Amino acid sequence: MPIATTVELEPLLDRVKKPAQYLGGEHNARSKPWETAATRMALCFPDAYEIGMSNLAMNLLYELVNDQTSHLCDRCFAPLPDMADAMRDNGVQLWGWESRRRLGEFDIVGFSMSYESGNTNVLEMLDLAGIPLESKNRTDSDPIILGGGSAVTNPEPMADFFDLIAIGEGEELLLRILDLHEEFDRSTTGWRDSFLDACAHRIPGIYVPARYRPKYNEDGAFLGHSRVDPQLPAQIERQYVDINSFVGPERPVVPNTGVVHDRVAIELDRGCARACRFCQAGYLYRPVRQRRADLVEKTVESCMTTTGQSEVSLLSLNAVDYEGLDQLIDNVYDTSEEYVRVSIPSTRVETFNVDIANALQRGGKRGGSLTFAPEAATPRMREVINKEISDEDLLTTCDMAFGRGFRTIKLYFMIGQPTETLEDSEAIAHLANRVMEIGRRHHGNKAKVNVTVSTFIPKPFTPFQWHPQDRSEIIQAKQKACLEIARDRNIHLMWHDPEESHIEALLALGDRRVGRAIKGAWERGCRFDGWTEHFKPASWFEAIDAAGLDLSWYIHRQRSVEEPLPWDIVDIFVTKRMLQREYARAIEAGTSGPAPSN
Repeated sequence: MPIATTVELEPLLDRVKKPAQYLGGEHNARSKPWETAATRMALCFPDAYEIGMSNLAMNLLYELVNDQTSHLCDRCFAPLPDMADAMRDNGVQLWGWESRRRLGEFDIVGFSMSYESGNTNVLEMLDLAGIPLESKNRTDSDPIILGGGSAVTNPEPMADFFDLIAIGEGEELLLRILDLHEEFDRSTTGWRDSFLDACAHRIPGIYVPARYRPKYNEDGAFLGHSRVDPQLPAQIERQYVDINSFVGPERPVVPNTGVVHDRVAIELDRGCARACRFCQAGYLYRPVRQRRADLVEKTVESCMTTTGQSEVSLLSLNAVDYEGLDQLIDNVYDTSEEYVRVSIPSTRVETFNVDIANALQRGGKRGGSLTFAPEAATPRMREVINKEISDEDLLTTCDMAFGRGFRTIKLYFMIGQPTETLEDSEAIAHLANRVMEIGRRHHGNKAKVNVTVSTFIPKPFTPFQWHPQDRSEIIQAKQKACLEIARDRNIHLMWHDPEESHIEALLALGDRRVGRAIKGAWERGCRFDGWTEHFKPASWFEAIDAAGLDLSWYIHRQRSVEEPLPWDIVDIFVTKRMLQREYARAIEAGTSGPAPSN
């Protein structure tokens, strides 16, 4: 390995709008000695600093590697376009935030992939680092490129760009990779191939795409995978951990500048027992595991002490299912300074109760907001998605919340789900109007209802993975209908761009050929695809056409429940038979009333 040299950033900083995010050196940042580290890893988030620093997985893995192993872990984030331009103009390569070493000098460069819209940023970061984009073009002098996270549970669209893909929860997987790498001498010719083979054979949950080949028939339909080595597993088993053995972060890095979620985040549990049929996370993170309350309280106390933050968010797919949540919140307030505030994410309506509302208000939440996620606005559609609540549940809960002093109710809905009609979509606006009426009774003009309506995206490993996504004109008609009904000035409706949802569906459902479109889109200037101001749909559609792909075939057609799927290479321990049964029940509920109870 060549002698490592640090990157000089200072000449670039006067050319960018947010220079503080590139400096590193934050409070609680770790800076381990480069020379003595067993394995040197750059943990990358393919989005801006202000997004990545709010990501729990980044903070957790960073602390785990640096504080509990002999390995080194630096952070790295996607430079915004102004910094990327300055870097290219000045020949500066992307670096690790702590050491300021070029990414090409690390042993492993890992990407935490939380959402598909970060895919082009992976290519952007590799290019800025001077690392070949595709695995097949890398040599022994290049670092190993690792991907992990829920956005690569279907690993095929990004398979050409990652050397390794970790399937499942990363705590134990990452440590096994780093420990195994320590056994290899990077000065030995052929070490890279030997290391990849060792990962494929010795670490459950590791997918080495180059060792598997997709098969297609004459008309282009996907047929499955073949293995280069018959000793390799036919499927990669998703890994999960005991969350009471991996508690953290306890001393998170304090950002240098404003971030999206400027608060401490603590996990209450992983998984969700509710089994909403559209929700990928509810299937991926099974079994449900609840963190012990004493560990949550200890972690909160440590984070408050070491960061000076004033708010803690107790994270969960469904926080109010956590046993003893109200008592836990009270205990946090009892053992913390008076200024500390506790929040929870959006929650199901029917389990929210007065005790939890009272507990939250101890932290000054009076006059604040509460967030609920009904997801659908008619009883029939809630039966379809397996989220069986009633309008009365929602309205009663909102009445209670407004009555307890909360002035803003945030509601999350989704349009385009299986069997949905225009009338089902219009019901979103009618329901928002009814919630607004309740708010005005309590708070007059100070009451607000914020409604976010996302577009349904069929996700792998859900019962709806076979269902087509609505076309743009249908989505836009449903959005327009809601806008015409919800006319109260204190109701704020927010939508997702249908074209952005189409690209996300392609990246979620695609096979390995979609990698050609990802690369083509990046070459046409696409990056930060999740940012409205940077999203370039025309460039994406041009790249899809140039790659010879039919977008409609991937996202707008009804799949047969019998056809092979690109993500069949992964075993998440939820059987396809079970998903098929749930899909059939959903369609039956949408067309002929309630589904069978068994």
